[in-house]
Amino acid sequence: MDTQTEIEPETKPKPRSHTKNQEKSKLDLNIPEKLFILTIDDGGAAISSVKTSLRYELAGAMLVELALINKIQLKDNRLVLVDPAPSSEPLLGEILAMIPAEKKLRKLSHWLQIVGNKQIIKSVAGRLAEHNVIVIEKKQYSWVIPYQVSPRVNASAKYWVKQHLRGVVLAGEQAEPADIALLSLLKAFSLMRLVFTRDERKSANKKVDGLAQGEVFGDAVAKLLAEIGAAAVTAAG
Repeated sequence: MDTQTEIEPETKPKPRSHTKNQEKSKLDLNIPEKLFILTIDDGGAAISSVKTSLRYELAGAMLVELALINKIQLKDNRLVLVDPAPSSEPLLGEILAMIPAEKKLRKLSHWLQIVGNKQIIKSVAGRLAEHNVIVIEKKQYSWVIPYQVSPRVNASAKYWVKQHLRGVVLAGEQAEPADIALLSLLKAFSLMRLVFTRDERKSANKKVDGLAQGEVFGDAVAKLLAEIGAAAVTAAG
């Protein structure tokens, strides 16, 4: 049975008020944050089918985010630090500090396991809560509605993330490299069902492949995306 394929704006939970600082904020969600948002079900928990692998998938998204900003790359399936300059994102910065601390270069699956074990779900959820995208109550998540970047529509951040990805794939809307990277991750992790219906998935998969082939990521991101699915399976296993 398909899950999470509806695209109508969510009407639950009840809208929450915004402060002046929230209204001024224009949050730019990164790849792991968008991936996490897509995995939250209507009850405010991670979708059951992704619970066991989510931390490794988020770890993969973190590494792809770092590759996109030219911080890391793969060499012979081993992670190499390219730019040691600190990141403004605490968890990304922590990952950057961990790489040179190793005595030798480590495989991608090793890093997915290490990063995935560092309370990554709690960290990503915490940042989203800090930026008023979600509220965390007794280990459950609820949406701040409307999403502060688009306050005129009574919908959550999840609605907007899904709408944008569907527009890129199904309607040919303009895609940024981060959009294509996220779609490639969803395909690699067999999570396309979080955005597309069963009938849409076959053509959506082909479109994502085409977008990835046409996008000039550079070798760092392309190699990482090519290896990430198998590495996540190894790390989880």
